[in-house]
Amino acid sequence: MFEVYVLCWLVFCTPLVVAQCPAPISSADEFTAKAYDYLIIGGGTAGLTVATRLAEDAGFNVGVIEAGHLHIPDSNISVPFFVNNAVFHPEYDWMLSTVPQISTANRSIETPRGKLFGGSSAINSLAWTRASIAEYATWDSLNDYSGGWDWDGLLPYFLKSQSREANPYPGLSGFSTSYGQNGFHGPIKTSLNAEYSGIVSPYINALKHLGVSVNSNPLDGNTSGVWDALVAVDRNSGSRSDSAVGYYCPAAGRPNLHVLSGATVTRVLFDNTTSDLTAIGVTFVSGGTHHVVNASKEIILSSGVLKTPQLLELSGIGNATLLESLGISPLVDLPGVGENLQEHVFIASQYELSDTTQVITFDDFENATFASVQEAIYNKTRQGWMAATNCAFLFLSLDEFLDETETASLLNTFDRSVQILKNAGSVSPLVEAQLEIQRSWLTDGIVPQMETIQLAQGLADTVPGGHYMSLLSGAMHPVSRGSVHINTTNALASPVIVSNFLAADFDVQLLLKLFAYNNKIAATEPLSSYIAAQILPPPDLTGPDLVAYMRESFTIGDHIMGTATMASRSLGGVVDPQLKVYGTSNLRVVDVSVLPSQLATHLQATVYAIAEKAADLIRAAAASQSGS
Repeated sequence: MFEVYVLCWLVFCTPLVVAQCPAPISSADEFTAKAYDYLIIGGGTAGLTVATRLAEDAGFNVGVIEAGHLHIPDSNISVPFFVNNAVFHPEYDWMLSTVPQISTANRSIETPRGKLFGGSSAINSLAWTRASIAEYATWDSLNDYSGGWDWDGLLPYFLKSQSREANPYPGLSGFSTSYGQNGFHGPIKTSLNAEYSGIVSPYINALKHLGVSVNSNPLDGNTSGVWDALVAVDRNSGSRSDSAVGYYCPAAGRPNLHVLSGATVTRVLFDNTTSDLTAIGVTFVSGGTHHVVNASKEIILSSGVLKTPQLLELSGIGNATLLESLGISPLVDLPGVGENLQEHVFIASQYELSDTTQVITFDDFENATFASVQEAIYNKTRQGWMAATNCAFLFLSLDEFLDETETASLLNTFDRSVQILKNAGSVSPLVEAQLEIQRSWLTDGIVPQMETIQLAQGLADTVPGGHYMSLLSGAMHPVSRGSVHINTTNALASPVIVSNFLAADFDVQLLLKLFAYNNKIAATEPLSSYIAAQILPPPDLTGPDLVAYMRESFTIGDHIMGTATMASRSLGGVVDPQLKVYGTSNLRVVDVSVLPSQLATHLQATVYAIAEKAADLIRAAAASQSGS
């Protein structure tokens, strides 16, 4: 079995990054003594973006409540080589996991979510990507074509959040990302790699021989092909660029921005004397003591895809039957809260490289001399292999990697999987609408259905001194849907996550095709000359044994979304196109839980864009109310 979150092999005793940032408020009494126009619940990717943008208006007093702490400086967060050190660590991560299910071989799947300033932007794997134009268009269709949530409506906010400076590291020759549709002045710094393993070029050329094109501008709404992915790394400092560094730190000195750390919000308080609920404040726990703080304009939930629905349900918004069973008085009956959980599911193929190849991979950090040299390079220049990442991303539609017979077989499997869900009564109006769209994507050849990330490293069953290449391949639009709900009124307890990963046969069959396609790539020149042996999955596994192995070893992309969906209420949506929770006048959700449907992309760039757009929506509402 393998885990994608490979712990780094070294522990450095000296601080590698010395960036500083003003400390947040740690006293709950100090925080509650202030009056707020806006309260943002969660200081993560979206929360800090919204907060700092609102605080640009000196007339707004903005408060943020974050359960975690500020980790600047902290090499576990900032150094690209340590990209996964914070994952599954209680100092940085909520440590949530799914309930065991038959479809997951009775495994409880860990679901990393950032519990610190910057949220998941501080613990993710740095990728900076967007989805296709067609996928964002779906958002608008699920919102009665209200406008504003398609590609054209989001592009200005993609550009606003991103900064990409011309740098001396343009990528590999013939495999680099153009500057089209890039932002140049936003808070989040993005860049291409400065170092590339010698196994990258043979991989790219093998794909070319299989008819795959290099996509030089994957940020323009067409993501198909293989491309050199941007990452959220500031090349000047060789460090991660997240919402804490990019948004919060430059704004932390503003007199109207107040951020409390180490505090967990337990409930939203409402005035229910009007037709729509009016959010007036929140209760929270800090240092074991309960507190109340109020807001005069709006409350914005940015607690993340697993905690936002939990907070809604604790506050009386959700499925009335569930709430009543726990003794919670339903204030708004919204059965969609906590439903529609979607995630990318990945499998890995691992290959041992020939001793004669002499390529550098991240496996070389097992060599103390190599590691010591790279540490010195990083400390001096902020460059070298400690500032590098895996960057070759491949996105393809079905007809780009399967033949007509295989595609037709998968389409039939999709239809059977959907019918099984319908027969079981597991298809809500929203899911039915989503699946109809997904079915059209399978045949139109525009929307990618798979992603493969080349990893210049081994994941498991490695030997000292060996060099490896792994191909991490995922299903971008699974049929399976899950949920997250409370089962107690204890706000400090973890919610119950029922993932249903690999419950639909379509998802299983697609991943089996990806195992086969990975082997096809590895057997294609010039890459095949670099491959000594297939390590994972064991090459003798076939049929039911390979499916069992898949269930026992798959991982997830940490791209969970959709649990407080922005969709029409008739479909089962939770928030409207203004991101307001249905049945309320001033409670919004701004985080990845509002995504109406899964995207074939890594989600952080999209979440920043949503948050930037949300800030404009909130400011516009304030201007309208004041008559200005």
